Amino acid sequence: MRIAVIGGLAAGPAAAAEAVRANPEAEVVLFEQTPHISVGACEIPYFIGGRIEQASTLEVLTPSEFEKTRGATVKVRHRVTTIRPRERSLTVDALDFGSVHEERFDRFILATGARAKRLGIEGEDAPNVFTLRSLDNAIDLKAYLDAERAHHVVIVGGGYIGVEMADELRRRGLRVTILTQTGRVLSKALSEDLASPVSEAVRARGVIVRGEVPMRFEVDRTGRVKAVHTDKKEIIGCDLVLVAIGLEPRTTLAEVAGVRLGKTGAIAVDDGMQTNVANVWACGDGIEVPRVLDGKPVYFPLAPVARRSARVAARNAARQGRGGRATFAPITQTIAVRAFGMEIARVGVSLNEAREAGIDAVASSVQHWSRVKTYPGANPLWVRLLVERGSGRLLGGECVGQEGAALRINTLVPLIREGYTAQRVRDEVDLMYTPPLAPAVDPLLVAASKAAKAAIRRSR
Repeated sequence: MRIAVIGGLAAGPAAAAEAVRANPEAEVVLFEQTPHISVGACEIPYFIGGRIEQASTLEVLTPSEFEKTRGATVKVRHRVTTIRPRERSLTVDALDFGSVHEERFDRFILATGARAKRLGIEGEDAPNVFTLRSLDNAIDLKAYLDAERAHHVVIVGGGYIGVEMADELRRRGLRVTILTQTGRVLSKALSEDLASPVSEAVRARGVIVRGEVPMRFEVDRTGRVKAVHTDKKEIIGCDLVLVAIGLEPRTTLAEVAGVRLGKTGAIAVDDGMQTNVANVWACGDGIEVPRVLDGKPVYFPLAPVARRSARVAARNAARQGRGGRATFAPITQTIAVRAFGMEIARVGVSLNEAREAGIDAVASSVQHWSRVKTYPGANPLWVRLLVERGSGRLLGGECVGQEGAALRINTLVPLIREGYTAQRVRDEVDLMYTPPLAPAVDPLLVAASKAAKAAIRRSR
């Protein structure tokens, strides 16, 4: 059996390695169009800011290391341009040799990933307009910042990457302006009551957040952007623009092969990561996956989900009637960021998402302490829990603070998966108490107690 894995980053290498483990007799070949197959993409902002000094340290495994330790063949700088599942073949463009050839494979695993979204406005192709998705993107941006005397950076987008990059660019001493449609950062991740301490921390570091949308980039005689024109008729002068408005799945290769897309625009797969085409599986940032709440397919391009889906896809693609079929469990949609001295984390669905799913939900928030209040270093911690009205079933949570927010959200993951109610959390979950790390009554338990009361009171 020959198995082709198309794409690198998190999913491709995980799929190739798992396919070899699942079927040592199979020949597994990984194709990647860049020179790198396994890169820590989430570490990129810290490389730009100088906390990580060498770009090479972001490369988790080199192609040669991967071949030696994982047993798959790696072909970098090879772009797969077409797959023909019925004919069991694909076409490859060997970029370094300028040649195109065909290869035969029995099964295909698509790990084509995602690309950074673009604005599609005038001036966006200027040399000082950047996106951050690949290691090459990071190297180019760092080199530009090191070589040029940039003073003011405009970041389009106030999501996780935009906020992380704003923090790192301030560390480099640059002025930073963030443009978001809502006028606040992390508006999709945080409710308004928990966004306030984050906004205060961002403003305290001198970052300006404006509720404006870029309409065009004005360029100078050299072709570089010198100003951003917004929908509010404002003109913002700058030396560099970073577009960080999210990701979109790479689906062209799949579509040409007859693979169906889902409602999110990403590749649709079943619980075994198989597409509608018999010998094609897909995984990683190019697919949609079900969420725990109701099984609805969502697009959630993060490395942990990518690796998990890759292992399922590979086990099933490599099967030859041996062992049971692997299945993918729904996701809890967990994410966190640390920036401007704050930890910001969330899990599950928002109030609007719950209501769109037809669930009568109620949210409640508390402010407590990260440690025992009298212990040195104790800081405020804000927790918001979302529960189903009446039953009190946990649907989601948010947590913000200078310390202890992210791991508390991690604590909620298995509780949401297992269908815990706020009352069960309050009455049965034994969280630690030690003054340097947590107060006698943990913020999660305080929040659960309030949420349990709110669910019952408001259901009458």
